[in-house]
Amino acid sequence: MATGLMMLSVAALSSGVAGASANAPVQVSYYYPVGVSGPLAKIMTNLVDAFNRTHPRIHVSPSFAGNYPETLAKVETLIQAGTPPDTAVVNATAIFDLIHLGAIQPLNSIVKAGDYYPAFLKNAEYKGQYWSVPFQRSTVVLYYNKAEFAKAHISGPPTTWDQLLSDAKKLTHHGQWGIEIPSSGTSYWQFAPFVLESGTNLMNATGTKVYFNDPRTVEALSFWLKLQKEKVMPPGVISWGTSPTDFASGRTAMLVHSSGSLTSIVQAAHFPVGVAFMPKNVRYGTDTGGGDFYLFKGISAQARAASITFIKWMTSPRVQAQWSIDTGYVAGSPRAYQAPVMRKFIKSHPEYAVSPAQLKYASPELATYDLNQIYDYIDSAIQAVMDGQQTPKAALDAAQKQATAALAPYQK
Repeated sequence: MATGLMMLSVAALSSGVAGASANAPVQVSYYYPVGVSGPLAKIMTNLVDAFNRTHPRIHVSPSFAGNYPETLAKVETLIQAGTPPDTAVVNATAIFDLIHLGAIQPLNSIVKAGDYYPAFLKNAEYKGQYWSVPFQRSTVVLYYNKAEFAKAHISGPPTTWDQLLSDAKKLTHHGQWGIEIPSSGTSYWQFAPFVLESGTNLMNATGTKVYFNDPRTVEALSFWLKLQKEKVMPPGVISWGTSPTDFASGRTAMLVHSSGSLTSIVQAAHFPVGVAFMPKNVRYGTDTGGGDFYLFKGISAQARAASITFIKWMTSPRVQAQWSIDTGYVAGSPRAYQAPVMRKFIKSHPEYAVSPAQLKYASPELATYDLNQIYDYIDSAIQAVMDGQQTPKAALDAAQKQATAALAPYQK
């Protein structure tokens, strides 16, 4: 699928920053969570180049800082050194840690509630202010191989946990698993929909408590283990990075993964790809994911103004529409889906409309203080269960104890 960002209208998208010298454009440092190679880095480079061409008074210099945890760590190091970047796309869930560091500026002048999906703004709002702007957002979705479903005489994707297990049994045969759910990396994220579907969430709204050993959380992890024990899912820990390849190559007929993987999966698969809501237990549910734009303190007034211009351009409906088409990420604004380029695209690619529609059942991603530490506790618990080292209850009890101790200082 060809990148369309280079074709954005210069006249429609150009602007400048008052006060900048024509001979000395305002320099904006921008950190973005991706490695230096690969298609996403190329798409982002083209996008920044398009902005720089159409905004001669501003020059944005991107730094590709690795994955989300690596980018957050690098940004926090710069903050502590007193040399913060001007702007960055960082986990939407980093809000509590960045506020605690006193590192970010409110963005109420940019963010208006009606302009963005409410599910995404839940991660951006704290104590009546918006601290970030939704950009490359996603939900957890269910991918399925339409050709294999037809062979198995399954009329459509499963809508309940019971159907998911039943369909996975029909789809499991020599050389093909029924389903894969990654349990490496940020396993908490693909686990959270199952927790939501059981009727609870992994944390409270203020980032000070988690509910890792709630009976409904234990029920969700027990269902994951059941899929493994029923031999419809590979044993052990399943890789986040390689599972899309497993799906595209036919090694698994269903895959739980990010909607942000949609474009790459569709391009790699040699069969019709279906995308569906996450199947429900007591209700439907998924969690939002991805990154938001943040604006940092300690930067010059000119850099602040230039960064705001850049953020507004990047999150404009037209740019967001093309970004969503090129990457598979969900556009942060419903208005992007009314853009002519997106409306035309979805007519022939309806799978891109699934994740935005699922947002009405979405809840915020796990977000707390001491974020990376809390992630380690829950991810380790999930992996210990899938590796057969602990029972779901024992693993989640241990994670709860660790997280409660870590978060205790923030409850005062």
